Amino acid sequence: MKRFFYISALIMVFTSCEDFLNREPVEQVSISQQFSSVEGLLQAVSGVYAEYEALYSGLSFVYADAVAGNVKFAPNQQGIADVPDQFQPVYAFQEQSDEGTFSSYYENAYSIINALNLILENMANVPELDASLEQQIRAEILAMRASVHFELSRLFAQTYPFSANAEHPGIVYNTRTLVAGEDFPARESVAETYDLIEADFLEALSLFTDNPALPGPETSYFNVNNVRGLLSRLYLYKGDWENCIAVATDVLNAGIALTPRELFVEQWTALQPISETLFEFTPPVTGDDGTNISSSVSEFYGYAFLNGELADFQRYTASNDLVSLYEDGDIRGEDGMLVTLNIPTQTGTGVEDRPYIYTQKYVDDDGAIMIRLSEVILNKAEAHARLNQDQQALTDLQSIRERADPNAELLNLSGQALIDEILLERRRELAFEGHLLFDLARNEQSIVRNDGCNISICQLDYPNDRFILPIPQSSILINENMVQNEGY
Repeated sequence: MKRFFYISALIMVFTSCEDFLNREPVEQVSISQQFSSVEGLLQAVSGVYAEYEALYSGLSFVYADAVAGNVKFAPNQQGIADVPDQFQPVYAFQEQSDEGTFSSYYENAYSIINALNLILENMANVPELDASLEQQIRAEILAMRASVHFELSRLFAQTYPFSANAEHPGIVYNTRTLVAGEDFPARESVAETYDLIEADFLEALSLFTDNPALPGPETSYFNVNNVRGLLSRLYLYKGDWENCIAVATDVLNAGIALTPRELFVEQWTALQPISETLFEFTPPVTGDDGTNISSSVSEFYGYAFLNGELADFQRYTASNDLVSLYEDGDIRGEDGMLVTLNIPTQTGTGVEDRPYIYTQKYVDDDGAIMIRLSEVILNKAEAHARLNQDQQALTDLQSIRERADPNAELLNLSGQALIDEILLERRRELAFEGHLLFDLARNEQSIVRNDGCNISICQLDYPNDRFILPIPQSSILINENMVQNEGY
């Protein structure tokens, strides 16, 4: 799914946005200056979107696929096919709370949340702010607050079914600005965390207008359809099947259609986002002509040719564990979305060209996909299956299967066999979009990595403390009410 550049009016001066995000809440003079005009407010909104894009499209974007077995690693420039340095502790299930790989993610996420709360608390004081624009901004900020908290809960808290009534520790849920050294919030339970995420999403839905706060493509901002889609994911994780079906149905009734098979590969490899996109972050553009991308998820999955020769490649490739799940004729497999590149690799007898299989989802300066219509359909299918509504589940499932392969077998499954097939289809359809680990965890399934796993631990049985990441030690030290995750 390709970038779709913001129009030039959106490329605001991010200096003020970054300054705003780095302000301590007690610096009231700077805060009052930021919110002294509608322009300053919109710069702040643009700034938090930019910061969330940077957070979402970083290492966390490959985490769920790479840890759970959809990914193997191409060799480095020396031809050694080991795990990239930045990912080794996480991949080996040896992440540490002290200076861990995801410590900065945790800290930056709460910095964004604090900035979102600053906007919510101060926007009413902006002079000459149109009431409709204020309502729209409030909706987008609430949706973003819910989304950031949801991502934190997926990474740092065990999934909903882990304990009876989801009473185990969730995350800190911040609904107001906090002052370091004065506020010591405790972690909510997972049940409470999900209730708060739901409340923010629902309030956002009640406020959305027909006009986004910022110019640019609608799918780069929170809106009614993608918030409903994210709610369907929340309800799926929670096991609230009826509500999952209801909000997913609302999305399907909004007139968005699955990308046709004949356009599937073309759209994934084109400049614009694939047509079924509900939300995709736009990569940051540093040049006025829209050609200079400072970073994108292609830094993990991309490759490039020069004069017909492979000139550059990143290290995150498809494992045979995943590739073997695609049948002949499936456009998502080697007949379409997957391509094989031969890369020099160190072996026991020297350097040899070895095949590595790359996805075409993120070939060139791509945005980070958060949610698209196919996931919503699969969320709905699973919820129907959980309620023993087999025919509805099969209809939804078949729509995804037949788009991938018109000759796909017409299934006649029920019960657990149907649920298992839907989960397999999620792995095939949503590969490299950040789902597999969380799907395994919420279904109480173990991690099994075969192809490409060259470390001592290639399987992690569920339940296990290492299905989630540790709370950074710095947060434990400064917050007397913070409790560390078990096993760290």
